Amino acid sequence: MGAAKKEKGIRQGKRRRDRWPRVGEILLYVVALTCAAMLITRDPLAVLQFFYSPSVIILLVVAFVTFLIVKGGDRSRLYLLELEKMREREQHYIGRIRRAHEEIQRTLQRNDPSMAATGGTPASSSPLPPADPEECLRRIEALLRPEVHE
Repeated sequence: MGAAKKEKGIRQGKRRRDRWPRVGEILLYVVALTCAAMLITRDPLAVLQFFYSPSVIILLVVAFVTFLIVKGGDRSRLYLLELEKMREREQHYIGRIRRAHEEIQRTLQRNDPSMAATGGTPASSSPLPPADPEECLRRIEALLRPEVHE
């Protein structure tokens, strides 16, 4: 996933979060509306009885189910993002393995001219000098070493 896609996803996530009030704000609104209802009706007991009525309990159950559905959707989105990151890491790893394999093939061709692309017949003279095995091993290890940002 490119940087532009990540930035676009971050911006969309912020817009989505800015559109809906947070839990603390909702709680503050409920407390304010309850106090306002108590002041208007001048009967706190009637307001509290309303909160324990069956219609409010049904409303709370519906809100809870909606909350679970929204959280499930968020979790699914997070899983998809993690899956995408894992795919990117795997592609980087496959690329490193491929480069290490190519380095091994070059080293073999330099050290054994019969491995060159001459059909398996030994070449009369190798165009490349023999490779130092320790230096080749260092290059291969450098290719296989995971990058820091992973």
